[in-house]
Amino acid sequence: MPKTPRSLHLLVVSTVFAAGALLTAAPAAAHVRVDEGHQPPKGGYGIVRLIVPNESQQAATVALTVTLPDDVDLTSARTLPIPGWSASIETEPSGDGQRVSRITWRAIEKAGGLTPSEFGEFTFSAGPWPANVDSVSLLADQAYSDGSVVSWNEIAVDKDSEPEHPAPVVTLAAAESGHTGDGHGVPGDSGVESATADPTLVAAHAPAAGSWWWRATSVGGLVIALGTAAALGVVLRRTRS
Repeated sequence: MPKTPRSLHLLVVSTVFAAGALLTAAPAAAHVRVDEGHQPPKGGYGIVRLIVPNESQQAATVALTVTLPDDVDLTSARTLPIPGWSASIETEPSGDGQRVSRITWRAIEKAGGLTPSEFGEFTFSAGPWPANVDSVSLLADQAYSDGSVVSWNEIAVDKDSEPEHPAPVVTLAAAESGHTGDGHGVPGDSGVESATADPTLVAAHAPAAGSWWWRATSVGGLVIALGTAAALGVVLRRTRS
């Protein structure tokens, strides 16, 4: 029996590592998370876009509930309309006024929602965000058509670790000047937030940076695995000849 060339061993090892990278990239990207392309300013108003993949292989995602921490006093919030979904905003007393406590999206039809092969984008504009912190963790509950609920509410103890169900985190940008009215504007060409801009229109046409990263990661891993497998096939054919 002829000896197996060393190059064949190397290709086998490369294939294993490529496949492992592909399999581990998918679960990491499958968490409910915040698109980093939108960062509300500290002390101001801005847009938050949640990327919500469906992790179940049998059931559809039919609801998403986001709960704001008790120490975050958002006095105003608006949701971006999603075809086939309804949205509600709950408030509660806080000091001399009201604060946004919870935002919920629900699929209108029982047969609707996000299927196992889909992900959704849930966007809201709110503020004012805290001025003295760098980030805010949101508690998210993802409900499925089979009655199960996955809670994304765990906070990482340090930057090098990730819990099994991490809470989506809103990273806040540097404070901006020129906020007027309720502040529900978005950065314009000048880079200064506009109080008259329509956040619904801008958010609908803004690129989903987070979703593109998720797609690029999956496609990149698949290309590496397929390319390595093809090279392995060529070496095997040469070895047999």
